[in-house]
Amino acid sequence: MLAATFTAQAQHDAGDFSIQPRLGITISNLTDFDKSKVNFAYGVEFENYFTERFSLAAGLLFTNQGAKVNPTGANTEKTTLNIYYGTLPITANFYVLPGLALKAGLQPALRVKTKFKQGNATVDFDNYLDLLYGRDVKLNKFDLSVPVGLSYEIAGITLDARYNIGLTKIVSGADKSIFNKVFVITLGYKFGN
Repeated sequence: MLAATFTAQAQHDAGDFSIQPRLGITISNLTDFDKSKVNFAYGVEFENYFTERFSLAAGLLFTNQGAKVNPTGANTEKTTLNIYYGTLPITANFYVLPGLALKAGLQPALRVKTKFKQGNATVDFDNYLDLLYGRDVKLNKFDLSVPVGLSYEIAGITLDARYNIGLTKIVSGADKSIFNKVFVITLGYKFGN
């Protein structure tokens, strides 16, 4: 009986609209980097239901992405690249069961700031690239990815897991193509009808 109650609360009708604050983590890496790093993600998502099985969602999510580099040779200090983005995930959601949605869409993102940390020293990564390569190599301010994943809602609480497939190079002028690779796992609560 309890399961039936939760399932009923996870169903939505055509015309329903919800606002969902979200808090979670990113597990991010970059192509050709050694190690993933874990950081926080937070934001809000708005969802409009066109039928009980189909909805569109758009949100604003702040993430700290990047990667870690293993110490090598004479360098024994931990190195971390932190890239902070304001992302705008837009997804189409198909509810295969009450509360269980498969999702895919597009996610434009704007880079807010970037920090490069080695040991106890932290520097702005744009300045670091300027010192190494001059103005020919730049970290792009815009990123585009394809989020694919699923979510499960019970009693208004939603667990959402997505993998963002990077489409744009994050560094222009580099010899290698470097893309973001990001898992985002969030917990949210839906307010609305």
